[in-house]
Amino acid sequence: MSRAALRLRGKVALITGGNTGIGRTVALAYADEGADVAIAWIAREADAASLVAELEKRSRRALSVRCDVTREADVQALVGAVIERFGRIDVLVNNAGIQKPQALTETSLDDWERMMAVHLRGAFLCCREVAPAMIRQRSGRIIVLTSQLAYLGRPRYTAYSAAKGGLATFTRALAQELAPHGILVNAVAPGLIDTGFDPLPEAAKRAHAASLPLGRLGTPDDLVGAFVFLASDESRYFCGQTLHPNGGEIMP
Repeated sequence: MSRAALRLRGKVALITGGNTGIGRTVALAYADEGADVAIAWIAREADAASLVAELEKRSRRALSVRCDVTREADVQALVGAVIERFGRIDVLVNNAGIQKPQALTETSLDDWERMMAVHLRGAFLCCREVAPAMIRQRSGRIIVLTSQLAYLGRPRYTAYSAAKGGLATFTRALAQELAPHGILVNAVAPGLIDTGFDPLPEAAKRAHAASLPLGRLGTPDDLVGAFVFLASDESRYFCGQTLHPNGGEIMP
């Protein structure tokens, strides 16, 4: 790609849960589009280190920070480190998340609260800490990873579906609050994406794929276009919107 065509040239992106799966693929795509990239991670340190090396091979500046997004002090330190290194944050991708399929009657209070903390408290803290820098810049993009289960639900995914539904509403409310400051907040709600980390059995994945109009599960690469678009100037009239790359399972 020619330098003139790079859609994120000169931008700084922060991606939570950035060392594996969807976050890793988006980090590499952003680097290919010209962005410097910071990733936050809480486990799999070797994956974080290898990603930084891949980003630097693309001649991009990269930063890796261990961060529990449910801890206020961790998030404050994360945002401070990114601003100290790069001087600004142009794009925040709230990608950190967990899954734990279980029946409602088997869900402990700790299970429920952890699910809400990682998704909702994590997004809240990251957005709250990044917002002042973006407000000073009078520009920014915040992208929230929600899910089609925010709209459909699924047995044994009650807590996860509730958390992702909360993020969908959070996106719409925050978009209205930050738009006057030049900050656009939008969401991506994928269908079932085969990242290698989904706890569903392979047989269930095959059955789900067969039920889709496209006849296959998505991969992280199928989401790249949505994330690059929402981070770029091309999305300048998108505010509080949700993109639905789901293979046709739902057509909102």
